Amino acid sequence: MTLERDLFGAEHAEDDTARVLVADHDPISRHVLTRVLGASPHLDVVGGVNNQQPLRQWPLDRVDVAVLAVAPREDATGLIRQLDLRRVRVLVVGTGWTQRRLDAFFAAGATGCLVKNINVAKLATAVRAVASGHTVLSPELRTLHARPTGTAPAPSTAGSKDLLHTLTSREQEVLRNLTEGMSTAETAVRLRVSPATVKSHISHALTKLGARNRLEAVLLFQRSYTTEGETLPVTPARPVEVA
Repeated sequence: MTLERDLFGAEHAEDDTARVLVADHDPISRHVLTRVLGASPHLDVVGGVNNQQPLRQWPLDRVDVAVLAVAPREDATGLIRQLDLRRVRVLVVGTGWTQRRLDAFFAAGATGCLVKNINVAKLATAVRAVASGHTVLSPELRTLHARPTGTAPAPSTAGSKDLLHTLTSREQEVLRNLTEGMSTAETAVRLRVSPATVKSHISHALTKLGARNRLEAVLLFQRSYTTEGETLPVTPARPVEVA
């Protein structure tokens, strides 16, 4: 079975078109990424921009996913936050990954992180997965995302359930929306609060759960509810590996 069918199901593998913007400061790389993604019949590539341009100059109208290429030591957290506030999902493609950098990008609102040497044939599938609410990670980055040796082990399912009960009803509501694959901005609209309020709830939930970032918190949240017999959508919370 192909990755597309694994992600979208046989009946939906050919459906839905996502609008994509490529943001890369390197014009050659930007051209390659734009051409590769533009060849997919399931993606509508609106263009490419230099990611160092002010965001107000980006053609973000109805864009679903921004493919953001970053340099090894480039801090893109502010840019990711701004895109998240505009309800644009962000797939970061780069090199020089570290655990701190990966955590920072997810905390800022990124929906996927890939090493830049990803098989270009699978890049379009990764973009579609992000547009559909999946969290996408390169296999190499899964090892970075795992808790390092010497830190506290992940809570057991029973411990997860106890931790969950320390959350307020609104914090649980926010995590439930993130589990459904919603962004910070989308969650704010649904709950009729500001994005800053949503971020505050997420921050408090991370502290209570002992999670490093929102992805880890969502996985913990989903696992806790599954233990209690309630079904939550697992697909958006599950990191999808793209080789």
